[in-house]
Amino acid sequence: MYALDEIPIDLEAFRQAVAERQPYRPLYVKLKLVFACNLRCEMCNHWRESQPPPLSIESFKEILDQLAALGCRKVHFSGGEPLLRPRVPELVERATSLGIKATLTTNGTRVDKAIARRLVESGLRSVNVSIDSPTRKIHDRIRGVDGAWKKACRAVGYFRRYAHKGKLAIRINVVVSRSNYTSLAILPDFAKELGADFINLIPVDGHCSQSLLLHRNQIQEFNAHIAPQIAARGLALGLIQDKSQAYPFGRSSPALKRARKGEYALGWYDRHPCFAPWTHSLIDFNGRVYPCCMTRGRMEPVGDVSQESFSQIWTGRAYQTIREQMLPPALPACRRCDDFLHENRQLLEMLVSSPQPVEA
Repeated sequence: MYALDEIPIDLEAFRQAVAERQPYRPLYVKLKLVFACNLRCEMCNHWRESQPPPLSIESFKEILDQLAALGCRKVHFSGGEPLLRPRVPELVERATSLGIKATLTTNGTRVDKAIARRLVESGLRSVNVSIDSPTRKIHDRIRGVDGAWKKACRAVGYFRRYAHKGKLAIRINVVVSRSNYTSLAILPDFAKELGADFINLIPVDGHCSQSLLLHRNQIQEFNAHIAPQIAARGLALGLIQDKSQAYPFGRSSPALKRARKGEYALGWYDRHPCFAPWTHSLIDFNGRVYPCCMTRGRMEPVGDVSQESFSQIWTGRAYQTIREQMLPPALPACRRCDDFLHENRQLLEMLVSSPQPVEA
């Protein structure tokens, strides 16, 4: 998710930034282009809540310019459903022209041949298409709209058709919940047949409904009978890189205990830092800035790009306060987050394995 290869080249600057709680570089930034969706997913609020209009596409282009000046290497466009906005390829093209890798998550229902080709030719490097089950009825029930599965599958095919025109990687995102976990054993073969390059299992967040969280017996069933099949076939087909990716709830007893409560960091941030506030940011559809998607809605924003530049926010006092709070134990919201576990382990290893100690 990060451009982690950048940090070893500049490790001492990163070390100093962490020690002094000062900004490093926003290597990876998420841009939520809209708070709206054309589906009615059971695990999401975007279709349930009314929100003010989003920033203009021109404003997002200006934000991309600011990010490039600060050394950003990757942006990820999301929503809601980002393709509800018709000019997304313009943003991909702008990011690409600035040397920033552009990626996108979509439910796939608004992707036709023309938009798939336009996105790829604009420089899109990776696309996540959300498909919650190899079984049509299960996906459509979760997503709340009949026909969503067929359109999402077709979207993967369109992206595959034009992938040769760029350097596009296609990933299928699956939110694992009580509603679909029993249907996922055949996921790798299904994904490969569609034309995906990777699969990504995401444990459901209980912020919308606690009833979607798997209880103990369900997690045990998933780990005993479903995850091993996903791991074996996923590795054989090159859809995952490590067996652990098939076990989004962890495997040890302590990890499973936390997973049952939706604490998908599995205790990591009780003892270790999260480096996201030094290398990552989220800019919301309305311009409000948060350290990450997990803090959005759980804390006040650290700034607003409609009121000041992103550079002022990135180096400002509010962001510094978050950096001061993020070393262990991290923020309470961090317990629920598994987004950057792999990256944070790598970053900590870089710092600990080098001669100078890290200030804690």
